[in-house]
Amino acid sequence: MIFIDTADARNAKVKNSWVKDCMSEKILRQMKLCLFQGGECIFQEGEKAEYLYIILDGRCKVFKTLENGRTLLICCYQDVQILGEFELFSNSMSKTSVQALMDTYCLAITVSDHKSLLLSDNQFLNFVCRQTCSKVERNNQNTGINLLYPLEQRLAGYILVMQNNGIFFSNYTYLAEYLGCSYRHLLRTFHSLCSKHILEKKGTTYILRDVDSLQHLTGEMYQQ
Repeated sequence: MIFIDTADARNAKVKNSWVKDCMSEKILRQMKLCLFQGGECIFQEGEKAEYLYIILDGRCKVFKTLENGRTLLICCYQDVQILGEFELFSNSMSKTSVQALMDTYCLAITVSDHKSLLLSDNQFLNFVCRQTCSKVERNNQNTGINLLYPLEQRLAGYILVMQNNGIFFSNYTYLAEYLGCSYRHLLRTFHSLCSKHILEKKGTTYILRDVDSLQHLTGEMYQQ
């Protein structure tokens, strides 16, 4: 994490975002602008959350390690989101891991130093409640998708979220775990998408040839 510790930089990033209307000026002044580079962890499951973050710009994934050692992809964020609110209220360890998929700018505030301030601001608490309701609704939707939708549709949604400039690459063993399928089933599904000229395989990467067809397949499975 890199802190961009100037009020001007913070205010410029917040200026055109509706997040400035979600808290008092008193809280906003205590927040610092920070940057997580692609691949960097924002939260690590099982570790105490030192900061509360509000994502301003970027993209990250939320995932959890199950008791059997497999990894479950919960969702992806690519709009204004609050991170660490559950830890703010419960003083518990992080329940999930959050990893930046690209350069991601956040507002950060230390929980231990500003907990009383955060919990006494009705405007901020209203924002937290609305964000929490949205997360519950999204998680319910994603649970239904994982149970009811075929792999091709779930894979299409994942590709749309994770692609970078029309190119998709992943650790395919981990991806099979994320999607709850075997490695061979995953490769067969990739082959099916290539045979439909939706994807084109180049080495270990896939080029998105027909984004409209991918979007038609997936809807907004992993979107906010």
